[in-house]
Amino acid sequence: MRKKLFFLTMIGVLVVGLLSGCLGSSSKPSTSDGEKGTGDKEDYVIRVASTETGPETMEVLQNAGKAYEEEFGIKVEVEAVPLADIFTKINATHGTSAQYDAFLTGYIGHISILEEQGKLAPVDDIIENIGGKEDFYNGHILFPIKGKTYWIPYDYNLAYGYIRTDWLKEKGLSVPKTWEELVNVAKEFTDKEANKYGLMMPLKSDGATNWVTSSLLWANNVRIFDDNWNVILDSEEMKPKVVESLNLLKELFPYMPAEAAKASYAELTEAFIADQVGMTFYSGRLVDILDQKKPELGENFEVFGIPMKDGDGVAASLGYDSIAVLNSEHTDETKKFVEWFYNEKINEFLHTFGVHYFPAQESIYNSEEWRSDEVITKYWETGVEPQYELLKNAELHSIDSDGPETDARPGEVFEAFLIPKLFQKVTLNNEDPEKAVEEIADEIRALIGE
Repeated sequence: MRKKLFFLTMIGVLVVGLLSGCLGSSSKPSTSDGEKGTGDKEDYVIRVASTETGPETMEVLQNAGKAYEEEFGIKVEVEAVPLADIFTKINATHGTSAQYDAFLTGYIGHISILEEQGKLAPVDDIIENIGGKEDFYNGHILFPIKGKTYWIPYDYNLAYGYIRTDWLKEKGLSVPKTWEELVNVAKEFTDKEANKYGLMMPLKSDGATNWVTSSLLWANNVRIFDDNWNVILDSEEMKPKVVESLNLLKELFPYMPAEAAKASYAELTEAFIADQVGMTFYSGRLVDILDQKKPELGENFEVFGIPMKDGDGVAASLGYDSIAVLNSEHTDETKKFVEWFYNEKINEFLHTFGVHYFPAQESIYNSEEWRSDEVITKYWETGVEPQYELLKNAELHSIDSDGPETDARPGEVFEAFLIPKLFQKVTLNNEDPEKAVEEIADEIRALIGE
């Protein structure tokens, strides 16, 4: 079940597919009687919830809404909603006067659960009009459900390692290639009296731990479900692998600062930029942030994949960001706005965090328009190309994409934060890893009604 993506044969994908589409024209969108989205344009507003809450990105989104209204006469409002709150807010407002028509999210688990609840509109037509599924790295990131696609990714967002190369040089060490080397580097980097630690991995019950720390499981080929949706976390074959990964986490834990217990995304970057840790684990956003806050660090880091136990490869947590369309009174018009946005504004949007927003479409990755961004050019060799190498060669997996197909069950595991709970048991609570695996596997069975 190893999900390695090989894309070397796809470099010739044409940008022209992205630039086509019915909303690239100046004709105004319209709807026919009986379809969702009917009525006078002044009667409604397309409401979009954005988990991309940075001021630069929000400005692009809000300006896109204004431009769309000027061109088509339909008002679009974009509201910033933190990623940790988006799923709850979508559910709480659905069917009310405050309902959103579209939203941005970073988890396929959100999509699989909302689709099961009947709240999402398929977007295969948009995918086709902006380049087709082949342009999305042969469709690997689309995660269709029963043959239909319910989100449009705009970036790959893998979780991988960053390491201080100046710290390595000072200690006479190299980038770790095995678990033993990873622990040794963490140990050598740690000087608690000087408030310096080997690494930071989040242990809080939230999406950051779900996404980042779970990479230790994928680095040992751990899976939660088998091909028949049986929970196999504590099976005879899988349990030893899980226990090995948990023991690795226990070995690394003493070389983390105390903040790891409550760490989320912000702490991962702050500890690295503040010289508190020599290794951290995050996406390309770390490069964008250090370029803004501590550019001198740009000469002293290296990207690395999470090493497999014996050095026979690397892993990374699969991540992605996307836009989805909700079933509402304005679904048709909302889809037209989303398609227009991907055709007209996507590069401007991606450039707000150039290294972080690694394009989900190969035509964009290969386009001069995207590559010409100043930050992308500056960190091409150190921050961009390494992501592409991981995308092609690393063991990629995530909690919410586990199982034989896209389904709400791994999404429910993700939202219940049971894997973070497993990590907390063996680190914060110092519980026996074998017993912890058995307990969490039973909780997963109870959760999904197995």
